[in-house]
Amino acid sequence: MLSEQRRQSILCEVQRSGQVRIKDLSDDFGVSEVTVRSDLEILDRKGLLTKTRGGAVTRTTDSTTAAFARRMQTNLDAKKRIARAAVELFEDNQSVIFDGGSTLMQVAMQLPPLNNVVVAATAMNIVQHLMHRPGLDVHMIGGRVYPDTVSTLITDADTALGGLVAHQVFVGAHAIDSSLDVVDVNEDMARTKRILVRMARRVVLLADSSKWGVSGTSKAFSLSGVDVVITDDGLPGPIRSQLDRIGAMVIYA
Repeated sequence: MLSEQRRQSILCEVQRSGQVRIKDLSDDFGVSEVTVRSDLEILDRKGLLTKTRGGAVTRTTDSTTAAFARRMQTNLDAKKRIARAAVELFEDNQSVIFDGGSTLMQVAMQLPPLNNVVVAATAMNIVQHLMHRPGLDVHMIGGRVYPDTVSTLITDADTALGGLVAHQVFVGAHAIDSSLDVVDVNEDMARTKRILVRMARRVVLLADSSKWGVSGTSKAFSLSGVDVVITDDGLPGPIRSQLDRIGAMVIYA
């Protein structure tokens, strides 16, 4: 492996995990610790990471990217299966709204070729991933940027979406509590989800099994207003029984 390729691999690992150790990198790449230490010094001088005693960490400005990368890796297999089920619901000649989050990013990554589809999204990374795709007319939903998710927070639906009424909205969840309410960490995030689900004819909730039975501080919306729930086959039996009673289509990926 060339030195530049090795440094790029080191940088990707730092961005993914938030930190690296010289000894681990030495073992992984089969080079001396002196060589790794030199690589880290070069990357530090370029402002791409911060070298520490025994390793390196992400730059402060990269912390959001690293945190999202870690969320992408959490329950990755389940999220991929959920995304594969979700993309089956997309059709040509539709308008679609994307919520933000790691599961929705998986959906964006797995979208098949589509024609004449309007996409509106709150997440910058989803917009960046889709904006050059043929057949898609991609719009960024306006609002204040929430750094933790690199997504916009909507306060006024008419201003943010321009009166758009979408065929479908694909929305994620921080958590779903024991009352089958989608809950979030603050009211701004919860309000944004409430607005999104009101702007579409069909609401599709994507949530892996780790999100269920977890409390949150702010209610976004109830599952009684959801048309399709896509989760994974690790969902416990008692929660499955609750879902059977809400009347939504439930897909266990």
